[in-house]
Order: sequence, then C-alpha cells, then structure tokens
Amino acid sequence: MSLQFIIAITEHRNLGYILAPYLVEKKNQNTFFSVAKKVHTHNLEDGDYTYSPTEEKLVKLIEKYSNESLLERFGSRGGLNDFFKNIELDTFTKQVVPYIEKQILKCLELLKEAPIPLYRKESKYSNLYDEDLVELCYRDTSAVFNFERLEHETRYYLTIRFHDQEIALKHPNVILLTNHPCRLLYQGKLYFFDNLAGNKLLPFFEKNYVSIPRSVEDKYYRTFVLNAIRHHHVHAKGFDIVEGNPDKKAILSLEEDQRGNSRLMLKFRYNQRDFPYTDKEMQAVYLRKQNGNYIFHKFERDKSWEKNCLKHLRKLGLVKTSAGLHPEGISDTSSSSYFYSLINWINTHQQELEEVGIEQEQHNLNRQYYTGGHMLDIEISDESDWFDIYAYVHFGDYRFPFVRLKKNILNGVREFQLPNGEIAILPEEWFARYRDIFTLSETEAEHLKLRKHHFPVLENNLKGINKKYLQKFEQLTTEQPEAPEVPQKLNAMLRAYQEEGFGWMYHLHQHHFGGCLADDMGLGKTVQTLALLVKTQRKINGYPTLFDKVDEKNSAQNRQFAKNHQPASLIVLPTSLVHNWEDEILKFAPTLKYYKYIGARRRHKINMQDIIHQHDVILTTYGTVRNDREFLKQYQFYYLILDEGQYIKNSGSKTYRAINDQNASHRLVLTGTPIENSLSDLWSQINFLNRGLLGSLAWFKREFISPIERKNDEEAQKKLQQLIQPFILRRTKEQVARDLPPLSELVRYVDMAPEQKKAYEAEKSSIRNNILSNIEEIGLEKSTFVVLQGLIRLRQLANHPAMIEENQHMESGKFNEILRMLSILVAEKHKILIFSSFVRQLKLLAKEFEKNSWNYSLLTGQTRDRKTVIDDFQQNPDNSIFLISLKAGGVGLNLTSADYVFIIDPWWNPAAEMQAVNRAHRIGQDKNVFVYRFITEGTIEEKIQKLKEKKSSLAEKFINTNNPFQSVSKDELMHLFED
Repeated sequence: MSLQFIIAITEHRNLGYILAPYLVEKKNQNTFFSVAKKVHTHNLEDGDYTYSPTEEKLVKLIEKYSNESLLERFGSRGGLNDFFKNIELDTFTKQVVPYIEKQILKCLELLKEAPIPLYRKESKYSNLYDEDLVELCYRDTSAVFNFERLEHETRYYLTIRFHDQEIALKHPNVILLTNHPCRLLYQGKLYFFDNLAGNKLLPFFEKNYVSIPRSVEDKYYRTFVLNAIRHHHVHAKGFDIVEGNPDKKAILSLEEDQRGNSRLMLKFRYNQRDFPYTDKEMQAVYLRKQNGNYIFHKFERDKSWEKNCLKHLRKLGLVKTSAGLHPEGISDTSSSSYFYSLINWINTHQQELEEVGIEQEQHNLNRQYYTGGHMLDIEISDESDWFDIYAYVHFGDYRFPFVRLKKNILNGVREFQLPNGEIAILPEEWFARYRDIFTLSETEAEHLKLRKHHFPVLENNLKGINKKYLQKFEQLTTEQPEAPEVPQKLNAMLRAYQEEGFGWMYHLHQHHFGGCLADDMGLGKTVQTLALLVKTQRKINGYPTLFDKVDEKNSAQNRQFAKNHQPASLIVLPTSLVHNWEDEILKFAPTLKYYKYIGARRRHKINMQDIIHQHDVILTTYGTVRNDREFLKQYQFYYLILDEGQYIKNSGSKTYRAINDQNASHRLVLTGTPIENSLSDLWSQINFLNRGLLGSLAWFKREFISPIERKNDEEAQKKLQQLIQPFILRRTKEQVARDLPPLSELVRYVDMAPEQKKAYEAEKSSIRNNILSNIEEIGLEKSTFVVLQGLIRLRQLANHPAMIEENQHMESGKFNEILRMLSILVAEKHKILIFSSFVRQLKLLAKEFEKNSWNYSLLTGQTRDRKTVIDDFQQNPDNSIFLISLKAGGVGLNLTSADYVFIIDPWWNPAAEMQAVNRAHRIGQDKNVFVYRFITEGTIEEKIQKLKEKKSSLAEKFINTNNPFQSVSKDELMHLFED
C-alpha cells in the first residue's frame, strides 16, 4: 500500500469551491484512488507519510482558510456556526473571499512547478478516478470581448480560448475557482486568465449576451468598452477601433497640483492626449465621438522613447518623486522659494531641453512666468581709483542694464516683470554674488562704479577686468610681490620679516591702497614704516623754495601745490609715543626732516603750509587732530599714518571723525590689536584706510558682526577674510621667531602728565636748593642722606606722583603708557613680568588691573606662599601679569612662561636689572623675550639712562662704588638736578 499526496478542488458548504490536501491510496489492484485521510498541519507529523517542502507549504497555505483559522482571523464572539451565520455579507465578500482566493492562487502557482496532481473531488465521495484529474492550462489562454452596436441596443458577450479552442461559458459544469485573476475549471481543465476578472464571465454562464439599451450606451462606451479595449482583445461591430503610430511630444509642465503645491510634471502627449510619466499603463485608448459614431483610438506608448526623455532629465539634475520631478539637492519642496527654484532650473536648462526635444508649458498658475534662458553680460574698465562696471541682463529678446535690478537684489525680491507681462525670476545665486557689489558700489547713469580696493568682491564675481590690473592685484592677494630694495639711507638692518613687511607696504603704496600692519608688539612696526617713508621720500620736485609761497587759507591751492611738491606725512600717535618716534627717526632715518606739531602753542606764529612742504614727517597726537580738525583738514598730506590705530576703533567718536576728515594721498595703520572688543573695531580702521571697503557700518553689522559674533557663521567669516586679507599684514612673535634674537631690549621714553611735570619741576628746584644749602653747611660727604632722599623722591614723582601722599589725585604719563601696552599684550595672550623697586607702584598697578578684570600675581618681600603665587602664573593661562619687586624677585625664580619683561623704574645698577630679566630669559625658555625699560623723559631717570649709555665715569662711580659720594664732585652731583 502506497500513499500519495494530492490537492483536490472541492466544494465547501459555506465557502464555495476551494482547494483541500489529501493523502490517497490504491487498494487491491484498484484503478482508482481512495482517500486515506485529509491532511492538516496538526497531522503532518503522524509518520505515515514523508512530506516534501512544497507539500508542507501547500498544507499550511490551505490551513489558513480552515474553519478555525477563519474564525480566529475574522470572527468576534461565538462558535463556528455563529460565525458563518452572523458574518455580514459585505465583510464576507470584501474581506473573507479575497483572503481565501489569495491563498488558493499561491497554491496554484506552486502546483505549476511541482509534480503534485490536482483532482476534482465531489465532497460526498471518497474515490478519485482518472477522469477527475485536472489539467493546468496557464499558457495561450485569452478572452475576446465582443461588442455589436445595433440600432436600438449594443450586444456584448465574451468568448474565451485555449490555443484555438473556443470554450463555451453557458454550461452547467463551469466552475469559477477565483475571481481576480480568473481561474476557471471546465471539463477537467483549469484555465488561467491573468488579465481577466471572473465576474465578467458570470453573466454568460446563463445567457448568450448582455444587452445595453441605446439610452445608456454613451456612458457604457466611455467606461466599460474603453477599458475592455485598453486591456483585452476586442472584436467590434457598428463602431471603429483605430490603431496606429500617433504623433508624440514630451512636455515638461510647471504647475500646481490639487493641493496648491508646485511641481514639475513630465507628460507624454500622443495625438493631443497627455499621459503623466507616473502613468504605468502603456496601452493607451481614448474615445472620440463623431456624427453619432464612436471611434476608439488605440496605441501602445513608446516605452523606449519615454525612458530616454526621463533619462535626459535625470542627467540635467531632476529626480523622480511620487508627486513629480524636482531639482536634485532640494529637500524642502514645501518652502516658498521652491517654486522659484523650479523656474530657475528651467531657465538654466532651457537650451538643453530644446536640444532633446522637451517642450515647456505652464498649468494652473495665476500668472505667466518667463521660462526661457537668461544671461548676464558684463564689461569692466578700470580708471585710476574706480572700476566702471557695464552690465546688461538678457531675458530672451529683452536686454536692459543690470542696475535696474539693484532694488531687487538689495531687498531680496526675486520677481521682476518683463515688458510683455511675464514674470522673470532672478536666479538665487545673483543675490549672493552681486549683493555686495550693489551695496559697495555707486550708480552712475546706467552703470556701476566700484572703488578698486573692493577688488576681492569683484574678483570672484565678475569677468572682464583689465588683465594688467588683474595680474597686479593677484600678485598683491596671492603672491609675495618682488621685494623692493631697502633704501640705503635707512640706518638699520631689517630682519627678513621686516623686509617682507616693508615690501608689502610699498606694494600697497604703488597701487594706492591703504594697509594695516598688525605685527605683535616689539616686532618693529616703526622701523618698517620708516623704511617706507625713506623709500618714498621727496620724489616730486624736491623741497619748495622761498618763492613757492601759497595762500595758506586756500585749501584748493594747497592740494594743487601738494601734487607738485610732495607734502609731509602726518603721523598721529598717542602722546606717550611722540618721543619714541622722534628717537627712532634720529636713529634709523636721519635724512627725514621731522616736525612736532604738539603742545599748547603749536599754532603760534607758524605757517602750516611751509611746515608741510619743508618737512618729510609731522608728528602729532590724536588729541591734537581732534582739537584741530577743521584747521588740519585744509591741507594735503602725503601719508596719514596712525600708530596704535585702535584709538579710532569707535566710529562714533570725535577722534574717528576728525581723523577721517584729514586729506592724504596714502593711509597706513599700525596696531598690534586691530580687534580689541568687537568686529566694529576692525570696520573703523579699515574704513579709514580704504573708505567703503566694508560698506556702511549698518551693512557691516548685518552682513558680518551679527552672523560671526552671534552665530559663528563660517561663510561670513570666509567672506570677510576675503575682503580684508590683502590689506592687513599680521605676524606674531611665534611666526617670526627664527628671525628674532633670543632677547630683544628696548627703551620706551614717556612724557610726564601736565600736573605731574609741574609737581616734578617744583620738587626738583626745592631739592636742589636744599642740597646746595646742606653741602655749604656740612659738606658733600655728610650730605649723603639728603641727596639720596632727594633722588628717591624725584624717582617717585617721575614714576607716579601718587607714591607721594600729597599727590594722590595726579596722573602719571609712564603709568598710562604701561597700562596701554599691557592692554595690547593681554589681548594677544602674552605673559608679562613687571619689575619695580617700589612696592607701592606695584600696588597702584594691581588696583588698575582689578578695575580691568585682569588676572595677576603679586610677589613682594611680604609674600608668604611664594610657590603658590609662582605656580598660578606659570600654569594658569588666564593669568597674564606677574608684579614683582626687584628685591623679592632677584633670586630663586624660574618664570619661563613669560615672554615680555617690563622694568618700569630702571636705576643705576644693570646687574640687578639683568637678574630680573633672567627670571624669564634662562634655560628652558622656548620663546623670544622682549625687555622694555620705561624712562620718563626730562627727569632724573633720563639723565641716569644717558649717563649709562655713554658709560660715563659718573655712572661707573655709582655702579661700582660702595659709597659713590666719596668720589663724586659737587658739580657732577648737581648736574643731575639741573634742567
């Protein structure tokens, strides 16, 4: 006895015809099979038969529509009998039947591939005969829809075929196993109709045709007949079906969908009928009614051509979505600018679309938009100080000056109406590229004028610049210009970086640009500037003669005279730096004739015109320019140079306005800190150098300050860097370390404050008289205490009058200069040692540091925990200043984190000073150290310094003798107290 697995088509009393699995066997030489058992998932493991994987799969699929499974899936409460009794017809028809058919169809697909027999089994019989075997017919099946239009009706009937055999539907043994797609059992054969719904066959199981009255035929032809022609083979009588190759076009439609969303839709137009590219139906049918006759046009869409059109659009950067096409890289299709992006995409690719034969149309829009190509045609000519920009916009046949779009560009308005009423959408990139040009330029007639120092803005946005000028400027911005020869008249050997700085300034000079030399303190900004002034000294007609007088009050005549006779350069300084510049000129550039325009009587009995044209350099102060603003602006200077340019950082100040009012052919700023608090500091200095380079302050705040300081906008930073880079040169100590000596020593001379000077002169006179009186009475040797007491008192007054009790209210010139220099070094994150013989002076400084919120350390003889104080300075990056008394800091200190040393009250003995310097400049120091000695001009300090420099015998006596007064004469001593 051998068991065999079969599938049977059987009738379920509630479900109709279904598939069921059985094990069958042939007994006693019978020619028929008898059912051994019905197979379920629960008896697969009985052991009486070994099931193949396909057989197991079939059992499990069929089990899904067992009574129990259906009850579990679709039932609610109650038993099996209640389920079939209570289930709603609509639920049964729309949910249960499609579910069962889905499982049956899966089973039939498996049976197509597996050698498992299919039988037709009557539910009441247990035997299966050969004639019950069912053949699967899934190839060469077809259905023909037949329509015949008569005078009063249209008759419709279906014929189905297997190969060439016609199958009669009106037959009692026809079984519809599944509806969609149709699986039909007829005379032992199961026919597969994949594109036919079984319910279309049902009417013809009972009648030969279906009649449609004339009165309703129109709707019938437009729906049922049209769909039948599209999907099936149709045989027609009484109306026409026309097949052929239609005219075709590809249309890219700019439109709004039903929700009002913008989109690009690719449509394929065949004989004036549009098919969206999303329409997957490749058989196209449309109806045309003519003179009461129905004419159907049927054709197959050109799949290859349509794919090719879509491929071209993909190459141009469009991507497919369910809603339409949109440009690649745009994620937010709901934004207001998305519609403009679509138009600009068409504008940009209009020519390519034409070349591949894709036309453009607009639908469901409330206005007509220009979708043709656009072009910006630019020509540039350069004058001495300006670029003249002649730019024209082309929209199709329309051409007009670009300046007409200025308001649009500056206000961010993208729509511009053309003369024909169409709306052109300005490309988004125009706003980014040309906004700065419109902001920074001036409009003249129908072209733009842009100052040449705005070249960085122009360079990346426009073509057409004169090649010679382009080469010069590219050299300025990207290459190191060829270094000019350092003038022989300069009494200095410039270091490599100083030669580079001098060359950079001279290159700017040649191209009439202003520049900011922003080197660290101590790197020699002054000597580099003097090299430039010597290089450019009196190139035009020499100095004027006595016969070259002009009317001083005639400013126009002054400027003309300046053109013919190179005028002096005006150098504006903090008051404390006047002496240093004077000293540096005498030391490094003695051929420069200089004049100091300072003091209360500066305008008394002078002819300013003569001074300007008889000198190379005029030294003055910020306060002087502020007070003499109207007077000085009558004159033309050669260079206007600002030392410590941060003095004009406040663009709203009187100082800034006064400086900006002055007239000069060239401008230069020297500063170690072009930005102290905000980017607005930078705007003030750059606007002084190259007016308008950074636009108005309001524009600069909007474009740069707000994005950079509030949002850290990298794009804004890059753009600002591009604008200013050619005009700022900054080198730090670290960058030029290889060119520096390990130790650089400089002397800083400072003036006394006015009240300080009066107090000092009065005290000096009093002390001198007292000493003379003592010497007359008791002799020089016994007057030692009085002399030393007088020297100490004068030193205190020279440093800070507040060290003497009765002078608490007075200012100190040296003290103010120290604070000014410290503000720069602290901002640059340097570390500074400050040595003083006077603890009181250190405490005065500490008080000011606390006002400025500067972290510091203080070491005096009274300091107990020296290690903690030292470690905090060495290791705390926010602690920039160490105040040290000379006595306390002479030994036992290793402060190699410092790179600046201030000796603020130098005296006789250099050994003590060198001990202080060695606190920073010693083994382990990896930085270059700058030492500044502060000397108050016109005081005992200056006299001692000059004696030391001359290595005079008097200095030697004070340095090397235990009691200098034993070997000092009365005349030598009194020389210290003379004017």
